[in-house]
Amino acid sequence: MLATAARQWWVLILQGVLGILFGIFALFNPDITIVSLALLFGAWAIVSGVASIAEGWRIAEHRGRAWPFALSGVVSIVAGIIAIVLPPAAISGLILFLGAWLVVSGLTEAYAAYKIRDEIDNEWLLAIAGIARAALGVIILVAPVVGVIFVVATVGWFAILGGLMAIALGMRLRRLNQAVGGMHRSATA
Repeated sequence: MLATAARQWWVLILQGVLGILFGIFALFNPDITIVSLALLFGAWAIVSGVASIAEGWRIAEHRGRAWPFALSGVVSIVAGIIAIVLPPAAISGLILFLGAWLVVSGLTEAYAAYKIRDEIDNEWLLAIAGIARAALGVIILVAPVVGVIFVVATVGWFAILGGLMAIALGMRLRRLNQAVGGMHRSATA
């Protein structure tokens, strides 16, 4: 399997270059990026909804209770259609959801740090991370534009970092492929 991956080293390098280009594009064109994310979310939600309904159908054939799957599927499909037809509404909803999630998860993390303070060292780092996450969530809820900027910047930078890692791995696989190729040539000589 490693030899097969090594022969395909160029795919990772191409992926890395495209990731870096996408990240740069995202950082310099945040309006297009956020609308694209809303449309991508819409497509994902529709596919997820159809899959949920199909799963419910299969379960109904065996157990007879499909309504939770059907409800989840319909809600996903409706959310997907709204995201595609009205990207600004989807963006607002996703940003507000992100803000709420950051507040809840941050407070939960800070509480967990408090509860385990006698069992671990440096629990204050966990508490500070949780409080910082909750504070970012509050900022996003109060100023959703900050949330949009945060999301686009995060997507852009993660794409660039992921691209750099893919290129580094591709280069390592290229060297491995060359080493394996050299071993094959010397073995046949």
